[in-house]
Amino acid sequence: MEIETRRPKQFLTKASGFLSQYTHTLNPYMGCQFACEYCYVRKSPISIFSGKTWGEWVTIKEDLDNQFLKELQREKRKGPVTVFMSSSTDPYQPIEKHQQITRHLLKVLSQEPPDYVFIQTRGPLIQRDIDILKNYPGRFIVSMTIETDREDVIR
Repeated sequence: MEIETRRPKQFLTKASGFLSQYTHTLNPYMGCQFACEYCYVRKSPISIFSGKTWGEWVTIKEDLDNQFLKELQREKRKGPVTVFMSSSTDPYQPIEKHQQITRHLLKVLSQEPPDYVFIQTRGPLIQRDIDILKNYPGRFIVSMTIETDREDVIR
């Protein structure tokens, strides 16, 4: 597993395409250790242009100097903010257990709640953050992907 750390230019990305009902996407990582066969991100530019095999690399996005909080506050001053977490990675992939980037971002979101947050994951590690979600002051939903190899369930 190739792991890098980087300070992103931004955490919040303007949403578009099939996520256009949200104003922003939020991805704590680039790449994903789960390497799901069905994942659409495998065929996206972030995966293709990396030159690396999907599932074999992760870039950790560091939040230095409260960058995410400042971004969130700036966007909220412009108008309503709705966030889809995560459009191109899983926020609760195995590396999150030690890095706790998603947990940190949730704490910031709790401090400065946007109008709505949608959290998409397949990782059971989300249970660790129940304490934050239970007391979250804004509106949110958690969507869990459940894998199966049973054809009768898939259809």
